[in-house]
Amino acid sequence: MGKLTLEDIQFIDTYLWNSDIHYEDVRIEMVDHVASEIEHRMNEGDTRDFYHIFKEYMVENKASLVKEGSKPFNWKIFKSVSVKLLKNLVTWQVLLGSIGCFWIFNEIYSYFYIDSVWGSLFPTFLLVLVAFIPLIVFGKKKFSFIGNFGVLITIFFSFNYQFIPHLKEPSTFYYIYLGVLTLFFVGSLKTMISLVIFYKKRMQLA
Repeated sequence: MGKLTLEDIQFIDTYLWNSDIHYEDVRIEMVDHVASEIEHRMNEGDTRDFYHIFKEYMVENKASLVKEGSKPFNWKIFKSVSVKLLKNLVTWQVLLGSIGCFWIFNEIYSYFYIDSVWGSLFPTFLLVLVAFIPLIVFGKKKFSFIGNFGVLITIFFSFNYQFIPHLKEPSTFYYIYLGVLTLFFVGSLKTMISLVIFYKKRMQLA
């Protein structure tokens, strides 16, 4: 049964990097895909060495791989992140955390007033807080999931600014707004942390 060595995997990774696929998470997924395809060909009876099989595969598929890997917005990753976020919204950690954050956010809005400048900027602060996590962990390394996740939470927080002028504190609509904001923030925080941990482990194994 054909099985690639660590040196083979690193060779694929370096080749893709030199082919301008600089998004770490995209490249990790592509390395897995290419390695699986090569191992499949070996298991199907191709007796050539790794280099020749790899060279043939890249001649056939490099153009499509580079085209897909160089996109800042990756639909596959966006879909994966969205599904992960939706699942996290109903986990006990997020629901429990949302209760505590609801009280904290309510106190903040009560102090600054929701329609004040500081109250209006609060959702932006939450957005920056979530986005800052991977920057602390990975520094300047590029990850497609950060941008794709950023699109998702930016869309949500943009809607917040449409509702803020119509909120009266306290009111039923205010508490519904605050509950949704809190749930989405805690869910986004958990999702971002889990993605960072996942890709940090994958990078260590690569």
